[in-house]
Amino acid sequence: MSDTDRTITNAGSAAQNTAARAGDAVGDVTKRASDAAADASAKVSKTAADAASSTSDAAKRAADAASDTADRASDTAHALIDDAKGNANEAIDAIAEQANAAAAAAKEAANDGVAYVKAQYKENPGRVIAVGAAAVVALSLIIKGLRRR
Repeated sequence: MSDTDRTITNAGSAAQNTAARAGDAVGDVTKRASDAAADASAKVSKTAADAASSTSDAAKRAADAASDTADRASDTAHALIDDAKGNANEAIDAIAEQANAAAAAAKEAANDGVAYVKAQYKENPGRVIAVGAAAVVALSLIIKGLRRR
């Protein structure tokens, strides 16, 4: 496996890790929202029971519960957004780093290939020209074959 393939594989792994992190973040958001909804439901049920004995007291408690639930939901949403931003930034940094490494490795491999061809050309130019011509013919036959389909 060449360095370029290894780097591409690493970039693919980074993308899969990013997708897994995003999935985990969505699962976490869903769990927190479900917990907040269950908590709100419990508070509303308690408030309804208290309303039977005291309408004034129940109204105050419902307002307090709604305010608390809204505050908790807001805090949870902000925390989830911050977590998602952090995970996204980490993933973007990892992917950018891998892409830069892949580009550098590809450039180095291309430079090595050019240096090799130049060295071979100095030793035996006829062979290099023949191989190049054969590659052009093979490429044209492949393109011609693809156009027929």
